[in-house]
Amino acid sequence: MKDKLEKYIIANKQEFDDYQLEEVDKLKLWSHISEGLPEQSKPVIPLWRKPVFKIAASLIILLGCAFTLIMNNNNDYKNSIVNEELYEIDIYYKSLVNNQIQLIKNNPNLSIIDQEDFLLLVDDLDNEYIKLKKELKAGINNQKIIEAIINNYRKKIQLMEDLLERSYPTKTNFDEGELIL
Repeated sequence: MKDKLEKYIIANKQEFDDYQLEEVDKLKLWSHISEGLPEQSKPVIPLWRKPVFKIAASLIILLGCAFTLIMNNNNDYKNSIVNEELYEIDIYYKSLVNNQIQLIKNNPNLSIIDQEDFLLLVDDLDNEYIKLKKELKAGINNQKIIEAIINNYRKKIQLMEDLLERSYPTKTNFDEGELIL
């Protein structure tokens, strides 16, 4: 049979060389050939069953957990520094503010209405302080927020000092020719 095929190919060699198949014809021919072929399943190599890959996967998971814990501890450390700094600032400025508030409340030269109006203004600044503290907990740009908290306290104290200065009557001493405020 092989000889007959060889003789046929040699006899018709010119026709085989001249005949051009279109792309569509090639696809049709291949589809007929592939239908006749038995399907071969590709062998699947389950990597997850090998101990080396189990160990590698475990190490990756452990490293990921360790990295996450380290990052959280680092953030906690930064937050503890910020909280400690804020705590010291709060103690210092709250003592100054409370002292000034007592002076305002005990000042005989200020009317009760003036005191209440001023304390309402201080309450507004306290509300601003609470908002700043909430922003500080978010952890975004802590240094600027702490500076804003300090400025808030300084504003309170300055307003209180101004009110107290305006509330005291001016003393005059005409003997020395000076005016004391």
